[in-house]
Amino acid sequence: MVYPNPQIYDHLRAIFVHVPKCAGTSIENALKESQDRVVGGHTTALGYRRAFPEKFRDYFKFAIVRHPADRLVSAFNYLRERPTNPALNNQIVHEAKDFRSFVVKLAESEDLLMKIVHLMPQHCFVCDPTMKILVDKIFRFEAMTMTWTQLCRRYALNGTPLPKRNASSHAPWQDCYDPASLQLVASLYQKDFALFGYSPVTLTSPMPSD
Repeated sequence: MVYPNPQIYDHLRAIFVHVPKCAGTSIENALKESQDRVVGGHTTALGYRRAFPEKFRDYFKFAIVRHPADRLVSAFNYLRERPTNPALNNQIVHEAKDFRSFVVKLAESEDLLMKIVHLMPQHCFVCDPTMKILVDKIFRFEAMTMTWTQLCRRYALNGTPLPKRNASSHAPWQDCYDPASLQLVASLYQKDFALFGYSPVTLTSPMPSD
């Protein structure tokens, strides 16, 4: 999967794999050498390797991942806040009665995860078909302040706070789930939980924080 205007930063010798709803829009714009440049989309690591083999070999490649339960709430609200659009394939999100009923719908038809890019499992963006991680570094959304500090140091950036872009608004994640829907998410994103070291949460356990 290769989008127009991929996040390849020649001046930094870096490639950013933008996993949806992981603060990617903020990162990709902050790294631009010029604010006039357009970057965007969710090109996968495999897509970069196929389309830009030399840069993929030589450049530093990184991505940001997020706790699957938290990310799904953010993605649902992001898609719900925008008008129905074939490019987003978000009609089913608008048709859902609420978040919990949407999770049930996902569980009934898991192929929906692969049809809506903002819902795709995160390993699809950073791994090859054998589940081998293709990027050099994976940062966590839950440690965004530390992530941005490390990137600023690596690339001698000015260290200004990272602006928030495309943030969706929603209630605390605990208010969006019940035990049944949490269990469904643990099943739907089982590989992400295992690969990135996240533990399935309960309604009494706090989400990781920065």
